[in-house]
Amino acid sequence: MNLQMRRLVRTPSSEQYALFDPDRTDANFDPLSVGKLDLHYTAEGIYGTFLLWKQAVADLSAEQVQALVEATLQEICEPMGLPAFYAVEFFSPDLTSYELHSNEEEEQATDSTEPS
Repeated sequence: MNLQMRRLVRTPSSEQYALFDPDRTDANFDPLSVGKLDLHYTAEGIYGTFLLWKQAVADLSAEQVQALVEATLQEICEPMGLPAFYAVEFFSPDLTSYELHSNEEEEQATDSTEPS
Protein backbone atom coordinates (compact mmCIF):
# COMPACT_ATOMS: atom_id res chain seq x y z
CA MET A 1 0.00 0.00 0.00
CA ASN A 2 1.26 3.43 -0.96
CA LEU A 3 -0.13 5.49 1.93
CA GLN A 4 -0.41 9.27 1.68
CA MET A 5 -1.87 11.58 4.32
CA ARG A 6 -3.70 14.88 4.19
CA ARG A 7 -4.16 16.74 7.46
CA LEU A 8 -7.79 17.74 7.93
CA VAL A 9 -7.66 19.28 11.41
CA ARG A 10 -4.90 20.44 13.73
CA THR A 11 -5.28 21.74 17.27
CA PRO A 12 -2.58 22.38 19.89
CA SER A 13 -2.99 18.79 21.13
CA SER A 14 -4.50 16.74 18.30
CA GLU A 15 -4.55 16.09 14.56
CA GLN A 16 -6.82 14.31 12.12
CA TYR A 17 -5.62 12.92 8.80
CA ALA A 18 -7.40 11.51 5.75
CA LEU A 19 -5.49 8.53 4.33
CA PHE A 20 -5.24 7.84 0.60
CA ASP A 21 -3.56 5.34 -1.70
CA PRO A 22 -2.57 7.01 -5.00
CA ASP A 23 -2.16 3.55 -6.55
CA ARG A 24 -5.93 3.05 -6.15
CA THR A 25 -8.08 5.55 -7.98
CA ASP A 26 -11.77 6.19 -8.62
CA ALA A 27 -13.45 6.76 -12.00
CA ASN A 28 -12.01 10.31 -12.10
CA PHE A 29 -8.50 8.99 -11.32
CA ASP A 30 -8.56 10.63 -7.88
CA PRO A 31 -6.81 8.66 -5.12
CA LEU A 32 -9.20 6.49 -3.11
CA SER A 33 -9.72 7.04 0.58
CA VAL A 34 -8.31 4.09 2.50
CA GLY A 35 -8.95 5.38 6.02
CA LYS A 36 -8.32 8.08 8.57
CA LEU A 37 -6.13 8.72 11.58
CA ASP A 38 -6.92 10.69 14.74
CA LEU A 39 -4.05 11.51 17.13
CA HIS A 40 -4.06 13.15 20.54
CA TYR A 41 -0.83 14.39 22.10
CA THR A 42 -0.29 14.40 25.87
CA ALA A 43 2.71 14.86 28.12
CA GLU A 44 2.84 11.05 28.47
CA GLY A 45 2.77 10.27 24.73
CA ILE A 46 0.41 9.79 21.81
CA TYR A 47 -3.07 8.25 21.86
CA GLY A 48 -5.05 7.66 18.72
CA THR A 49 -7.36 5.76 16.44
CA PHE A 50 -6.15 4.40 13.10
CA LEU A 51 -8.92 3.39 10.70
CA LEU A 52 -8.23 1.55 7.46
CA TRP A 53 -11.27 0.53 5.46
CA LYS A 54 -11.71 -3.23 5.30
CA GLN A 55 -11.51 -3.15 1.50
CA ALA A 56 -8.09 -1.46 1.68
CA VAL A 57 -6.46 -3.94 4.08
CA ALA A 58 -8.05 -7.19 2.92
CA ASP A 59 -4.71 -8.43 1.56
CA LEU A 60 -2.50 -7.26 4.46
CA SER A 61 -1.30 -9.50 7.29
CA ALA A 62 -1.42 -8.41 10.93
CA GLU A 63 2.35 -7.83 10.78
CA GLN A 64 2.00 -5.61 7.71
CA VAL A 65 -0.73 -3.57 9.42
CA GLN A 66 1.51 -3.16 12.50
CA ALA A 67 4.40 -2.03 10.30
CA LEU A 68 2.13 0.43 8.46
CA VAL A 69 0.87 1.94 11.73
CA GLU A 70 4.40 2.31 13.10
CA ALA A 71 5.79 3.77 9.86
CA THR A 72 2.92 6.28 9.69
CA LEU A 73 3.49 7.38 13.29
CA GLN A 74 7.24 7.68 12.65
CA GLU A 75 6.55 9.94 9.65
CA ILE A 76 4.16 12.18 11.59
CA CYS A 77 6.54 12.48 14.55
CA GLU A 78 9.59 13.50 12.49
CA PRO A 79 12.07 15.00 13.22
CA MET A 80 11.67 14.34 16.97
CA GLY A 81 10.78 10.65 16.56
CA LEU A 82 8.18 8.58 18.34
CA PRO A 83 7.66 9.31 22.02
CA ALA A 84 8.53 6.62 24.55
CA PHE A 85 4.82 5.77 24.84
CA TYR A 86 2.06 5.53 22.28
CA ALA A 87 -1.28 3.72 22.18
CA VAL A 88 -3.10 3.66 18.86
CA GLU A 89 -6.25 1.60 18.39
CA PHE A 90 -6.64 -0.03 14.98
CA PHE A 91 -10.03 -0.67 13.41
CA SER A 92 -10.95 -1.94 9.97
CA PRO A 93 -14.62 -1.08 9.38
CA ASP A 94 -16.60 -1.90 6.26
CA LEU A 95 -17.56 1.20 4.28
CA THR A 96 -21.06 -0.11 3.62
CA SER A 97 -22.03 1.02 7.13
CA TYR A 98 -20.04 4.29 7.05
CA GLU A 99 -21.98 7.50 7.67
CA LEU A 100 -20.79 11.06 8.16
CA HIS A 101 -23.00 13.24 10.33
CA SER A 102 -22.29 16.94 9.96
CA ASN A 103 -24.03 20.28 10.03
CA GLU A 104 -21.62 21.74 7.49
CA GLU A 105 -24.32 22.28 4.83
CA GLU A 106 -26.51 24.03 7.43
CA GLU A 107 -23.68 26.39 8.38
CA GLN A 108 -22.86 27.15 4.74
CA ALA A 109 -26.52 27.92 4.01
CA THR A 110 -26.64 30.19 7.07
CA ASP A 111 -23.39 31.91 6.10
CA SER A 112 -24.54 32.54 2.54
CA THR A 113 -27.81 34.17 3.62
CA GLU A 114 -26.26 36.58 6.11
CA PRO A 115 -25.63 40.13 4.82
CA SER A 116 -22.02 41.17 4.41
